[in-house]
Amino acid sequence: MDVVDGRTVPVKVSLKELNRISMADGARIDHIWGAEDRMRVEPDKTSGQLFVRVIGVKPFSLFVRADNGETYTLLAAPTDIPAETVFLRPPYHGNQSGNSADRALPFIKRIQRLMSSLGRNALPEDYTPRAAPETIPLWEEVQLERKTIYTGDTLTNLTQEEMQLDERELRILPGHPIAAIAIDTHRLRAHESTDVFVARIIRGVQP
Repeated sequence: MDVVDGRTVPVKVSLKELNRISMADGARIDHIWGAEDRMRVEPDKTSGQLFVRVIGVKPFSLFVRADNGETYTLLAAPTDIPAETVFLRPPYHGNQSGNSADRALPFIKRIQRLMSSLGRNALPEDYTPRAAPETIPLWEEVQLERKTIYTGDTLTNLTQEEMQLDERELRILPGHPIAAIAIDTHRLRAHESTDVFVARIIRGVQP
């Protein structure tokens, strides 16, 4: 759901079940305002997401402030649908300065937000999930299986010993240049698996 500070955006929410509100770009929601008699809010301070249960059938407005400093206005319409997840996608504010250091800052910040989104299973900005199952050769002690192009890969310890992983070891992965790597669990027991998130630069386009 595309959102802009100062503009009201209509959203559908479940009338009977719990709803989740999350930032699609990896930002965190740090506050929400709305009529207390129309909703109950359960914030998740760890992930920066909100879980909302509506009260009544009438539409109502709520204001969501993200840690980027912007506040988004939502017009929530309670509907008889299953639990709903609402991803809020703010516009990307790139830095147009000619200074090379200034140009690098949005790129690095965007990588950080991308990796944060992947780790929370949120939809990264400007990315579309696509199933891409593939076994990727790495080294004989592990098995790396790609799941989709945006949620990352699964790495499995194939040995009988405990294994300590480091992102730097995965720089040898074949394919387009790697911008960032994140391993969900760094210490694996025998035959245990972990998610691996890889952000790549494709044809010179920033992730």
